Amino acid sequence: MSYRSPPHRNAPRSLLENRTAIGGHESTLSLYTIEESIDRARLRTSHLSYYGVVSGKTIMHVNDNGSFSFEPGESLVVPPLQTITVDVPGPSHTPLRYITFKIDREGARTLLERTTAENSTDTSVARHQPAGEQEYSYIDSWEGVHRVLKMIAYLLRENPPHRDRLIDLNAKELLIFMLQTRSRPLLVGEVSRHTSSRGIAAAVQYIQENLDRHISVDELVEEACMSKSTFYRHFSDEFDMPPLKYITRERVVRARELLSDPENTVTSVSHALGFSSTSHFIEMFREHEGMTPKQYQLEVTE
Repeated sequence: MSYRSPPHRNAPRSLLENRTAIGGHESTLSLYTIEESIDRARLRTSHLSYYGVVSGKTIMHVNDNGSFSFEPGESLVVPPLQTITVDVPGPSHTPLRYITFKIDREGARTLLERTTAENSTDTSVARHQPAGEQEYSYIDSWEGVHRVLKMIAYLLRENPPHRDRLIDLNAKELLIFMLQTRSRPLLVGEVSRHTSSRGIAAAVQYIQENLDRHISVDELVEEACMSKSTFYRHFSDEFDMPPLKYITRERVVRARELLSDPENTVTSVSHALGFSSTSHFIEMFREHEGMTPKQYQLEVTE
């Protein structure tokens, strides 16, 4: 089964074609399997993201600040709008398999309140934490994390009974592990807004958390702490499109994810994305995808 356009900006086709699964009722996770070599593939995520290696290895760069080998059981937490560059050495007898996980900060904060991880931070587990604001957090290989990553990969590949529920439970377990590391400030902290890039990141996060309803530009301007003209200028520079067009694009991405579950109907997906009219949703989806939501669903689930 293949899926279109995961939520990464400027992701090369060689990576997109290797996303074999996405799953979970509550959690947005993806599994990638890459067997060929890839040189300097650039990803730019529009939300707080987790990356974890299941098998194989790759070379990672974040914002061109040096590079490091990324191997099984190792994790990377990256804030919104950071540029990740991926090198996959090859050929190799062991393909690279890694999990990506879109993190909801509110969910992370709620989970932290329910756990006893407040005093369990191990300062030896994070290789890189820049002074001041973190550009990313790298976590060394951890047996418990590797076990969870392998289980998630199995669930995504094999589709056993109760798969989505099990994926959600394992995603929460993975997040609990991460809350015990020095990535915690990224997971539960507020996005700083004293620079234009951080302000735009705050607006993007707000969009991702409110795709189920109408979002006004005034709301985004408030989140970014900018004037409307400054916000439009910086947003358009960052994404090569105005804010409302970006919101529509992200709704299409979310619609694809929901439609990849054959149990979701076109009407239920329309309601989940805040459309008051299913016909309006169908028209919007067809305009962007060149097919109706139902045609897309049949294509990706058959």
